[in-house]
Order: sequence, then C-alpha cells, then structure tokens
Amino acid sequence: HELGHFLVAKWCGVHVERFSIGFGPILWSRQKGETEYALSALPLGGYVKMLGQDDMDPNQMASEEIAENPRAYSSKSVPRRMAIISAGVIMNILTGILFFAFAYQLGVEEGMPVVSAVMPASPAWNAGMLPGDRIETVNGEEILSDTDVPEAVMLSRGPIQITGTHENGEKFDLTLDPSTDMGVRMIGVQMGTQTLQLDPLIEDATQILTPRRPEAGTASQPFLPGDTVVEVQGTPMSTFGQMRRITAANAEVPLTYLISRSETEGAQPQQLEIVMPPTPIRSLGLWMQPGPIRGIRSGSIAEQAGLQIGDRILTVDGKRVGVEIDPLRLPVYFATQAGQEVVMEVDRETPATGNQTETIRLTPADNEPGWLAPNPTPVAPLEVPSVGFAFQVTSVIARVVPDSEAAASGKFAEGMRIRSVELLAAEAQAKSEADEADSNPEKVDLSLEKLPPRIPGKVEDINWAFAFQGIQQYQLRNVRLFIDDRQGDSANDGSVLLTKFEAEADWHSWIRGISGWKSATTVQKSDSLGDSLSLGVRRTKKTLEKLYMTLRSLGTGDLPLDAFSGPLGIATIAKRQADEGMPKLLIFLGFLSMNLAVLNFLPIPVLDGGHMVFLMWEGISRRKPGVRMIRWAHAMGFVLIISLFVYVMYLDLFVHKLVSGG
Repeated sequence: HELGHFLVAKWCGVHVERFSIGFGPILWSRQKGETEYALSALPLGGYVKMLGQDDMDPNQMASEEIAENPRAYSSKSVPRRMAIISAGVIMNILTGILFFAFAYQLGVEEGMPVVSAVMPASPAWNAGMLPGDRIETVNGEEILSDTDVPEAVMLSRGPIQITGTHENGEKFDLTLDPSTDMGVRMIGVQMGTQTLQLDPLIEDATQILTPRRPEAGTASQPFLPGDTVVEVQGTPMSTFGQMRRITAANAEVPLTYLISRSETEGAQPQQLEIVMPPTPIRSLGLWMQPGPIRGIRSGSIAEQAGLQIGDRILTVDGKRVGVEIDPLRLPVYFATQAGQEVVMEVDRETPATGNQTETIRLTPADNEPGWLAPNPTPVAPLEVPSVGFAFQVTSVIARVVPDSEAAASGKFAEGMRIRSVELLAAEAQAKSEADEADSNPEKVDLSLEKLPPRIPGKVEDINWAFAFQGIQQYQLRNVRLFIDDRQGDSANDGSVLLTKFEAEADWHSWIRGISGWKSATTVQKSDSLGDSLSLGVRRTKKTLEKLYMTLRSLGTGDLPLDAFSGPLGIATIAKRQADEGMPKLLIFLGFLSMNLAVLNFLPIPVLDGGHMVFLMWEGISRRKPGVRMIRWAHAMGFVLIISLFVYVMYLDLFVHKLVSGG
C-alpha cells in the first residue's frame, strides 16, 4: 500500500522525506538520496511523509510558502494529488489479484455449488428446487463454488435466471424473483453439501454418534473417521442427499450401513456392516396450534387440488389438527398415505363470503418422506413434501397430552405460548460437547420470541417446528420451556424444566445421529498464467462485492459489531489458513489486501478516503480547506481510528479470548 503512494509520488516529482514501515518511534533508518527509509516500533501499517503533506502537521497542507516549492505535494495539481492518494488502494487491489492468481495456480479447494437445503415457501422452493441440485449459472455468470450463489443473488437486480442440474441428472432453467424478507435479496437455498465419507481429520471418534438412551439401543459397532458409506439397506449410495432421503424414508426400522474402511493409510479398504437402530421421537406432551399455509410449490399436488396460501388446516381424514393429531406429524402422515386419497378440511377467508370451510382431496406421492428437509430458521414453515405445501406451526399450546410430564407439572394450559426453549446438558455432557473456546456447551437457546421486523410493517411468523427439530437433535438434554400466559394469569408466567424422555411409540426420528461428514469440495486450478489472472480478477471482484455487502449489513444493523477481529484475530486466522496449505494462506492474504483497499478509502479523515474528500472539495470549490477545518477533521479521525483499534483489541482479548486459552 505505502509503496504505491511512494512510487506515484516519485513519478509526480514530489519530495518524499520518509518511507516508514510501522508507526511511532523509529527503530532503524537509512538515508538514501533525499528519502529516509525507516522501520518503526508499531507494526500496524506504515506511512509516506511528503513535503507539504503531513497528517501530524496540517499547517503544511495549507501553507502557501510550501506550496510555492515545485517539489511539494501541495504544489501539485488536484488530479496528480488524487493519483498519489489513490495509488495505495490501487496497489492493494493489484497485490490482491496476484495473491489470488498464485493461489489458483497452485489449486484452491472450494465448496461445491450444490444445494444442501431449500427453505420452504421461499422463491427457490416455490419454483421446485431441491436439495442436491447443482447450480451452474446465475444470470449467465458461471458458478464455481458454494459462495458464488448467495453473492450473485444479493448483488442482482430484478428477477434472476438460474440454470443447473437436478440430482437425478435432469437440467433446469428457472426464473426467480428473489425475496427481501430477511433484509437482503435471497432465493432461500443453503449451499454446500457433504460427501458419504466421515472426515478423516476427526480426532475423537466418540463424537461421531450422538449419545442415545440405553434402552434405544446403539450401533452394532462404532463408526470411525474416514469410513465411507457404500450402501444403505442394500441400496448403493451415490450422494449425501440420497442417503438422507433413504434414512428418512426408513425412520422406523433398523438401518444397515455397508461401510468401506481402511485400517491404515494406503491399506486395501475392507467392507463391513454397521446396524443403527431407529430413534423414537421425544415428546414433550404438548401439541401446538396449526397456523396458516405459507407456501405451495408450483405444479404440486397441493396446487392442483386447489389448496391456497392462507388456508388454515382444520381436519385431516376427519382428525382435528392440534386436538386429535399433532400438526408436527402431518409430513409423516401424508407420506404414509402415499397412493391413497387424503381428505382435508381447511378454513379459507374470502373477501366475498368471509370465512368458510373448504374440502380438499389429494393423493400424496410415494417418494417424498416427511421431515426430510431441516427447518433452517425460526420463521421457515414446516414442509409437507409428499403433496407440496408448507404451513406454520405456532408456539401456542393446543393440547396438553394426559399423563405426560408436562401435564403432571400443572403449569401448561391451552392458549399459553412458549416463548423460548433452552436445552440443558448434564455436567458430564457439557465437557464432551464443548467444541469452541467461546461457546457455552451447557445450553442451546432456541428462541421463539417475536423477531424484530426486517421490513417495516411486516410481522415475522415463528414456527414451533424449529424448536422441535432442535429438541430431537439433542434428545438427552433437559428441556426448559419459558411460558407466556396469554390468558393474563401472571402466576403461570415463568419457566418449567422437563427432564423425562417420553418416547413416541409410533413415530421415529428422520436422522440417526451420525455427524462429522466431510464437506464436498472441488479444486479450482488454473491451466495457464492467463487463466490464473482471470480467476484472480474474478475473485477480486467478488471479494470487493462481499466487503460492500458487509459494510451495508453493518450500517443496517444486520451484522453485530462483535463479529470483527483485530490484529490478534487476523494473526490467528492467518496461522489457521497457513496450516491448511499455501493456497488457503494466499487467498487470505488477498482478502486482507482487499480489506485494506476498502477500509483505507472510507471517507474518514487521516485515511486515504478522507484525503480524497478534501481534494474533491478543493477541485469543486477551487480553494483549499482551511487549517482549522483540517485540524479538527484530523483530530476526529485520529480519535475514531484509535477508538476502533482499542475496540477490536478488546474483542480479541475479552470476547474472542484469543490469548486466554479459554
């Protein structure tokens, strides 16, 4: 960065008095020609001191006497001074391109652009996109990695065109209108998938299987790091999505996994079978009220049957939803009725006649198991994939199941709202489940509080399915429910701790508790120097766009201030990237270069962007800013920069705890 300033200043004939790496007291210096080259005590940047330009002495910038010297910075024309000021940022960008280009010359491992989850009722879901879809282009731009898709969508305008290939090999070409419900443009897909291999780098094999109740049974033998699934229930596996689908479709029976395992690196793989028993669903003894239908897939069975967004489900095959059947069971119920007619009664509000009951008849498909897709956010509706609709399940209690722990507590009643859920681990579990230095392994908070509206006037729906999903993921944890008594009895407000595992006799989990699957990646490697530079320029463009989105999110409050890191955080990340190989380190250095370019050009006095603002003022008004204005602006700039430095150091030391070992 400073070399850019130095070279262009020399080219413009400016007298450069000092070129320093670092700030503060000079540790070493050497005079060569008219310039002193120095190393200073604080290695947090550097500076180029030019005649007529000194941030510590604003008088030089406004001095007429100095400006008469043809070698002074202040004597140069506004365009030349703009060139000198912007040269540092330009050098950062050029350096970043080279870092990226060298990385692609070696080969960069990136996540595959494969959809891992589709948010129900989102534009992608409505259009028929599925987990396992590979996205190839967005608005004609080639997609190379999993991060390319959200960036392309966020920076697009109007409807977007997406092409790709479904998991079954069929091509698709869709035009979607992105949603802005979450504050940014998005189509509702989570990118990045997993392989059929357990990550060989897993250090503790006991963490692969989620702890289960003793009476539920355990795997016939343990899974080990590096194991690869070859078959499930005698069916050859080719993708992670296929394995997830067959697991959900056979939730109630033991699953037999054919595993390929190498005892040592380079050894001939051996095949063995591991049997995983089914996992009963954990019941809390509470059924919730169903909410309205929020999404209907285009061309789905539900759409063809006449179901409409806004309909509220009253009955399914004569059973009152929320009273005689748990609404959370509907995805599984419809799947078990595949090929048979299901009769629904829904409450529909029409402008002409008001609320009326409509009868809907539909026949579910036989290849869509219930609860296949996870609910990624608290506002995502619950999908019924076998017919193609998604509906809300509110956090308002519709029924307290007799003889359950919830009923025995005497704290729950119809109409109460569960506003938050905490999953509390026992002390022994807390130690084994800690995987992050700054995490709290004793508690998983599943907040069901009303979310602040991201769009003025829009109230977010909260879906109980999100909390239910978390409870099934951590089945052995105690559950604390925080109650909001809507009937006005403040004595019932508070929390209730549920400790018993009450298993559903005829309902089993769609997952088997196996974790640690290796991410599916691809290596982007250039074939020539020109290809390397092309990929470097492409990565630079996307990095600058991402930084723009970050600053915008910071301004709108979508990005918390504690998400930033200081020098210690940067050093920690750099070491981590270096441990993963030279390409990762080069990508990180390129990212740092782009950060320096953007941050230095922010319109903050003392920074390059602040100098550029003064030059623009001078170019427009035809007069230089006064010494008093410059002095006040620089003082505020210094205070802001020092405050920011102190803040990020505080984050590194006390929030991220990078030197405490905590």
